[in-house]
Amino acid sequence: WNLQVADWICSYTGAPHALAVNSNGAGLFTILQLLKHYRLKKRIFLQSNTMYGVKVMVPAAGCENSGYIECQINTLMPSFVDVKQSVSRFSKKDRKELIIILSHIGGIINPDIEKISAYCLANDVILIEDCAHSFGATLFNKHSGLFGNAGVYSFYATKAIPAGEGGMVVTNDDDLGKIIEK
Repeated sequence: WNLQVADWICSYTGAPHALAVNSNGAGLFTILQLLKHYRLKKRIFLQSNTMYGVKVMVPAAGCENSGYIECQINTLMPSFVDVKQSVSRFSKKDRKELIIILSHIGGIINPDIEKISAYCLANDVILIEDCAHSFGATLFNKHSGLFGNAGVYSFYATKAIPAGEGGMVVTNDDDLGKIIEK
């Protein structure tokens, strides 16, 4: 059943890789653990407007909370400028350890996600999307979770697909996808 759901998510979103997990938090934990172990990424930046469950996955995965990225009042999410200012505090060497977790708020994809994603890629920063509230949301015909290195959906009772519990990790990153699927 988990494989069938993952296959359906891949078909629906266009993600090359998906993995069913028991919750959004478990998906974030899994990604952080894998990135810490296989890519030596351990410093995490969170947006200031995020859920407690996202915040606690950082130390649970053995990673370091390196700070919070400010959010704009009109979107409740960080702008490209906010992300750039936060990342610029790190040297090029330290950026190699950096992961940013951005939460899409209220079913709306961060309007600067494409610029943020390109900036992260150019600076060797991993971008993870917390898509707990944005399953089914698209921006320029692209689903949430597919702009960065990975995304995690939630199927908790209060989310867009209320299955009571569960979640799904999606990724465009073939190496990460193969590790996650194992």
